[in-house]
Amino acid sequence: MSEVIGKTATQTVARLLREYAQRTSLRGVNPYRAKAHFTAADSLAALSQPLDRIIPSGTLTEIPGIGYAIADIITKLHQTGSHPSLQKLRKDVPEGVLELFAIPGIRPDKILKLHQELGISSLTELEEAAKQDRIRKVKGLGASMQTKILQNLSIARSGETQLHLHKAAARPRLALAPEGARLRLHLQY
Repeated sequence: MSEVIGKTATQTVARLLREYAQRTSLRGVNPYRAKAHFTAADSLAALSQPLDRIIPSGTLTEIPGIGYAIADIITKLHQTGSHPSLQKLRKDVPEGVLELFAIPGIRPDKILKLHQELGISSLTELEEAAKQDRIRKVKGLGASMQTKILQNLSIARSGETQLHLHKAAARPRLALAPEGARLRLHLQY
């Protein structure tokens, strides 16, 4: 029974670390730092052992993509369910802005610009702004970004999720895919 509880905690920590990565990427700091957090979240999501066993054994940093700094964040998230830096980041950007990460092809800097310049903080607001032709008027976004957003919104809403084979293998239960979604794998050689 404790096995299930431990695994749930691990998946919760992976979700919180992914949120931490998204919010970090929106700050415009070193993009490699945010990518490291995303990689670590993927590694946690693929774990077969619960963090209840890994952390006390001191083997957290042996997991690919997890160094000492990220291990400290994971440990704090696992022990308390939060992290002071995550709390601070949550104050900076509303929860709804994170929905924009679901749209393929929109980088964090563009998401931040959409939020700061147009006040967009949800997928519904993004779609309305694109249909009202407001996005193309913002310097740094333009007409092509507006077209791309409209196309990719329909892709995101179609329920089709694409993963590279190596990423699909790292997510054994594909917990992030919407229910009923079709999965298309891309093989890269």
